[in-house]
Formats: sequence, C-alpha cells, structure tokens
Amino acid sequence: MFQYIKRYFPKTAIAAAGAVLLLNMGTASAGVSVLHPGAGNRPPKTPDWNVENSREENTLEQYKNQGEPIKRLDSKKGVSAITLKVMLGESLVSAAVAADTSYKLVDGNEGKTLASFAANVPVRVSVDGGRMLINGEKINSRIVTVQTESSSARVKYNNAAYRGTLQLIYDGRGLQVINNLSLEDYVKGVLPSEMSSSWHPEVLKAQAVAARTFALYSKGKEHSASSGYDLCSSTHCQVYSGVAAETENANRAVDATYGQVMYYDNKVIYAAFHSSSGGATENSEDVWGNYLPYLRSVTDDDSRSPYHNWTERFTVPQVQKKLEASGKGVGTLQSMELTASSGTSITGRSASGRAYGIKFTGSSGSAVLTGEQLRVIFGLKSSMFNVRTERTVPLTGGSGQKAEGKRSSNGVTAAPAAMRGSAMKISGSETVVFDGHGFGHGLGMAQYGAKAMAEKGSRYDAVLKHYYTDIVIQEIY
Repeated sequence: MFQYIKRYFPKTAIAAAGAVLLLNMGTASAGVSVLHPGAGNRPPKTPDWNVENSREENTLEQYKNQGEPIKRLDSKKGVSAITLKVMLGESLVSAAVAADTSYKLVDGNEGKTLASFAANVPVRVSVDGGRMLINGEKINSRIVTVQTESSSARVKYNNAAYRGTLQLIYDGRGLQVINNLSLEDYVKGVLPSEMSSSWHPEVLKAQAVAARTFALYSKGKEHSASSGYDLCSSTHCQVYSGVAAETENANRAVDATYGQVMYYDNKVIYAAFHSSSGGATENSEDVWGNYLPYLRSVTDDDSRSPYHNWTERFTVPQVQKKLEASGKGVGTLQSMELTASSGTSITGRSASGRAYGIKFTGSSGSAVLTGEQLRVIFGLKSSMFNVRTERTVPLTGGSGQKAEGKRSSNGVTAAPAAMRGSAMKISGSETVVFDGHGFGHGLGMAQYGAKAMAEKGSRYDAVLKHYYTDIVIQEIY
C-alpha cells in the first residue's frame, strides 16, 4: 500500500561479534559476525527482540468482546455520497473500453453523445497527432466518458470490469483511464485485493474500515493536486482490482461497516496497514519522521505469520553491485555498522527492533542507507533484521586431503558480544546474511496480528483500536 510511507528506522543498540571457533583436525575453522540490537534509549515494547516467545495472548484478552457502538458524525458533517477518481492507467497510447450492457461514449465537457454501442462491443480509444480517436476516427474532445443506462451495469477497461463510469482523458502526454465510483464500491474492489477473503469476518471488517479510511484521507491530497485523480490502483496507494476481485465474504464485510471511518481529534486518520509486524508495530516518527498520535508502537501476536521469520543471503560482490546500482557505491566493501538517526537515538534501532539504517564503508568511501532504502534495494521484507556474516572454510581430513567446509551458521554457534560502536568487518569471502521478522513498513494495523486477534474473539472495532491509538470510529453517512 502506500505512497506516503517513507519508512526508515529507529533506535536500539548495535552489537556485533566476532566469534572464532577453532576445532581439531577434520573439522572447520569458522568465523561468525553479527549486528544485533541492544536496549536502545527507551525500553523495548516486545518481551524479546527475536519475537519467538512474544505472543501477547494475555495482553490481548482485554480486547475481546469490547466493541462499542459506532458513533455517527454530526449531521452537518455527514454526506450522502462520496465518489472517488481512481487511476487505472496513464500515459497510454490507446485503451480498449466496453460495458456489459449497451453503452455510449459521451463528450466529457459538453455532455453530448459521441457514439453508441451494444453490450460487450469493444471500442478502441487512442491518441494520434495530439487528437483523440474513437476506432480510428478523430474527435474534438479531450475527455470521453463511458456511460451506461443502468447503475448495475459494469464498464470495462482492457476486458476488466468495474463499477461506476470510466473517463478517458488526454492530458497532452497520453491517455489517462479514470474509474469514477462511490467510496463503498471502491472498498469492495480493494478489500479482497489486500486481504484473503477466507479470513475471519471480523478481520475483514477491520480491513474494510481501514481501506475506507485510507481512501477518504487520500481524497484531495497528493494525486488530486498533481494528477487529477484521488488514488492509483497499485500498492503505491491501495491495490484496487475492480469487480474481478470482489467476493461474497468481502462484500459482506464492506456492507456491514457501511460508511464507517476512523477519526482522531475530529480528523480522518492516515490508516496505514501492513502484512506482518514481526511482533511489534512502529511509531510513525520512527518510520517516516512525522509524529502521529494514533500511530503508536504496539505488540501483537505474529507467531502464525508466514513472514514471522525470514532470511536473505548475499555474497559480498552482490552487496557491492546493489550499492553501485542504487548510486551508493563504496568500492570494495570493508565494513558494515548500524547507524543512529540524527537527534533521535544513540543506537541504530527503534524500541521495536527495526533498524534506522546501515553504514557501508569501502575502499572508495562510505554510504548510509536508511532501513527503508536498504529494504527496497536489497528486496528485504522488513527493516526488523539482524545482519551477520557466514564464512565457508576448507576442512582438512585425517588423510591430509581438503574437503569443502560448512557455513558457520549451520554448525556450532556462539553468542556474539556487543560491538559497542565498532563495525562488523568484511574481508570479501563471507556471505552477508539478513535474519528478519515481519513484512512491510510496520505502521498501523498488522494484518496477520489482526487475524490472530479476530480468531481469539476480538471484534473488528477492538482490533482497530488496538492498532490505532485513541481513535473513534464514526459513520459518515
């Protein structure tokens, strides 16, 4: 989801170790180095950074069956309908449109009918020489609307069906395809695209409210100001897939929460959500710099998430190439260390264990990547990770012959000692290993944790109030 998220990373100590295990003939001599979190300058909110045992079953008992009546906005603030402009495609040379009933193409400015077509007859709208064309014939319009006579009809773009209407706009660079539809219909196309419809009904309701809130928060903001639409249809905003994604379970959850939106201090909140927290969500300022009182770090039960534990490995040459490709090349890599965010921490991590960033030092200089930058460049699932190295060394058998050694992590392990500010040295022969937890930026509702709450008996409003601090859920119409 989410363009507005520029996730970086918080505070906790950095530690590392070199442990050298020297064994007898016939075994390996292996080196292990690790960067791992310390306590930071405030207490962590998870019982242990590696959240294997941080199940919050007792804590979450308080959220069971504590639903409150949903409040209705003052009538003067309520609205009868909210429509959204959702971008399905832009900078296009052409687009195929249709509808599942008879339909017409209408001049978006003057309102006159340009052409009429039977159900499911496709029409090619294109741009050539600064003019729009319908099936190859030039028209004077720069905005064309696909309209049907029935509100239950579905318009189509590239054979995919959508509720509402379609607008094709020539903006001088190419065609924009915009889906105009109600907020409720939009959420029906988002919910099953962002969460499995087979999940518990209460967590589906929670996701429906979060998706509706995020859409309403976004309306009139970044995209509206610069591009003329409210939301895109990709993970940059929320994934919106139209009618094809809709399911009975998801639609039931949307209808059950009709018009419900989260507010804080009488304002619609930025309802960030992500897949898996790793055991604790994050404070907004520790991810993208801005303090939001309703996005506070909380613990959750992430133990059943498929992303609870993950590992990614890179050779040193691969690390160097990824740094170079991102414009952060340092030459031959010599060391790595966790770095603090200026003015916010004396360590390199947040209280939840997410990394602010890592400093890479090499033969031609050094570069610092924020946790989010590192997550993107290296394709990591989250910024809650440890960094260590593995080294393979030759084994010498009793006959004097050498055999290939094993990775140190697969053999004997040793607890690393705190580095206390020193960097993890890199010689070039190691594998750099990221051991992590969770999936996503860590802000707001963690979907797998919310699923666990619902399965333990929590209502959707209690789930939302766990992840979004001090919010009020209100019906807007």
